[in-house]
Amino acid sequence: MRVIHRAQDNMKLIELSVSDDRHKLFARVVPQIDCQNVTVEDIRREIVTISPPELLEEDVINDICLELRQNRGCDARRVAKGTEPEAGRDGKLVWLVRRFCPGKSSSEEREFADFFTLGLFENIEAGREIARIYRPGSGKDGIDVQGKKIPAKPGKPYNARCDKTVELRSDPAHENYTAVVAANAGYVHDEGEKFSVRDTLHISGNLDWNMGHIDFVGHVKVMGDVQKGFHIKARGNVDILGSALGENVFTSQRSISIKGFHHGFEHSSVSAQGDYSVGIAHGVSADVGGNIIVAKEARDCLFRAGLGILASGAAVVGGSSWCVKGFEAKVIGNEAGVTTVVELRNELEVTKEYRVLADMIRKHETAVAALELHIGPYLKNRQRVPLLKNPFRAKMSGLLAKYDSVAQSLEKLREQERTMRESGPVQEDSRVNIVGEAFPGAEFAAGEVRLTLKERVVGPVTYRKPAQQGEWIIEKFQGMKKG
Repeated sequence: MRVIHRAQDNMKLIELSVSDDRHKLFARVVPQIDCQNVTVEDIRREIVTISPPELLEEDVINDICLELRQNRGCDARRVAKGTEPEAGRDGKLVWLVRRFCPGKSSSEEREFADFFTLGLFENIEAGREIARIYRPGSGKDGIDVQGKKIPAKPGKPYNARCDKTVELRSDPAHENYTAVVAANAGYVHDEGEKFSVRDTLHISGNLDWNMGHIDFVGHVKVMGDVQKGFHIKARGNVDILGSALGENVFTSQRSISIKGFHHGFEHSSVSAQGDYSVGIAHGVSADVGGNIIVAKEARDCLFRAGLGILASGAAVVGGSSWCVKGFEAKVIGNEAGVTTVVELRNELEVTKEYRVLADMIRKHETAVAALELHIGPYLKNRQRVPLLKNPFRAKMSGLLAKYDSVAQSLEKLREQERTMRESGPVQEDSRVNIVGEAFPGAEFAAGEVRLTLKERVVGPVTYRKPAQQGEWIIEKFQGMKKG
């Protein structure tokens, strides 16, 4: 401390010192011969020569006056105090969405989610505000003990480390922050010091309990396997570099690719507006708008392709394949003679709507057959029903009414099916290509015309769809191309 004011009279000697930080004023008071006559105003008058009145410690001044009157002084009592400056708050980033933070999920996320539906990130559409960067505060100036301003230290601005996948937008209506807006659809990938909106979700290992089901607006790429029971739904492509181990549902508005083995059967399905590519498929049910491409083998699969089924280097054994452009395989069927059906259909017949209709027809046909068994001879001899005694007469009348209703509904469904078939005839150049060989048990169908192989056929050879209702045409091999 340093002394900045000194005064002496017959009542007191007073020295005023300022602390090193300029925030406090201290008084040293020594009583003089007439100290009993000192007043508060005598002491106060000296202090206000240094500090503004509003900074004085009035209680302390009063106490010093009382001590002086009793011939007691003080060495260093604080008689005034300034106001310290308040530093401005630093700029900060406030998230408005749930983002994916590698290595920081687990316990906090799983507390409120089952292991299949973890929800580790949030789907983001382009143009959505995902965060706000608040500007730093200017702080509040302080006042030293002499009434002079002490400038506040402003806060540090937030240094946003982001790339072109986000945009920073200022809005005059909100001057205290800058909006962070997604430039493309995807998810927010937050690495702590840097963030971005990624349109491809990379899963470095297997899709399992660590990630749960995936429902994403972009592309999904799994570097390992998709474990049993886990599903993927994506607006973009789905690429699985490993295998899919069963009970998986894959849906894409573009294409789906599985490099390894795809195990299907119950609770499994594939739906894509583009292509479906697979290494080895077993019991897979696939509905695609593009091509189905098999690298090695497809066994007991249900394929529906809006374009073609391309398996020029693979064996297709068992199951049923519907396609529009054509079918090509290295091997069709096997030496055991397992039934392997290939049907050339029109664009409407390979749609889900048609298959729903076909399924309803089968259910109605089953119901009609069951009712015919229950009704027996009374179906053709309805005039005998009134002669029966109750309650058998009432029961038989009810069965006949139900039969008529189901039969009428069945006829309407069959009419819808005929309309769908006739409105989109099978393409003229559609064909079945045998690259290597086809075994007995292989069946080819186009419209109402079917061909079942009775002997082994050695390729390469092309089976052309029959003109109108004629026979299948066998001709020189003409390979198929994707598209």
